[in-house]
Amino acid sequence: MGPSANRSVRRRKRLKQVGWRWRRNSLRRRSDVIEAWLGVLTALLFCLVPVFGWWSGQSVDRTLQRVARAQRSARFLVTATVMAPAKAAGRSLSGSATQAGGRAAGARGDVLHWTAPDHSEHTTTVSVDLEVWQQGRILLWTDRAGRLVPPPLDSATATTHSVLAGTAAATSAGGLLLITRQVLMWRLMRRRLDSWEREWARVGQDWGRAGAGG
Repeated sequence: MGPSANRSVRRRKRLKQVGWRWRRNSLRRRSDVIEAWLGVLTALLFCLVPVFGWWSGQSVDRTLQRVARAQRSARFLVTATVMAPAKAAGRSLSGSATQAGGRAAGARGDVLHWTAPDHSEHTTTVSVDLEVWQQGRILLWTDRAGRLVPPPLDSATATTHSVLAGTAAATSAGGLLLITRQVLMWRLMRRRLDSWEREWARVGQDWGRAGAGG
């Protein structure tokens, strides 16, 4: 018998093992029917897991894209000029920082001056993490009033977050589905064992008695 014939035989055996739960016979119990339908329902829900992940990712992407557009419209890049370098700023601010019990802010940035979109003037020590260098200029992200703000969310980052959110949602849904199926199967098996135990106890009362089966 060749490999293809062996595969065909094994396939028929698996179909028989699965299909007997759907046929009426004396060995089939209610728990067997429930187990069969549970398997069908689990398979159908698993087919919907990728759809749920895609829907979740799209929902997150729409939300993040709205946030990105709102931030881009409310945050501005303004040109800043250096009023004092980092070391000088650190010396000038060391006294006030020591009084406050903290580290001098100038040790991590420069004293910069900029004009806000509303034409207000601002001068303060700015961390180098907030500075944007572009074509030899120092640029800062600010709001309309000139307050320093983080850079706006860009579309590529929003898309990346949405893909990760969709993947996490699909994975969580698939894991929850498997856990739920296992719990239901465990409860079903417990009920099946309890039923067998009751039947064995009933049969055991007549076990070995003459004419018990007559």
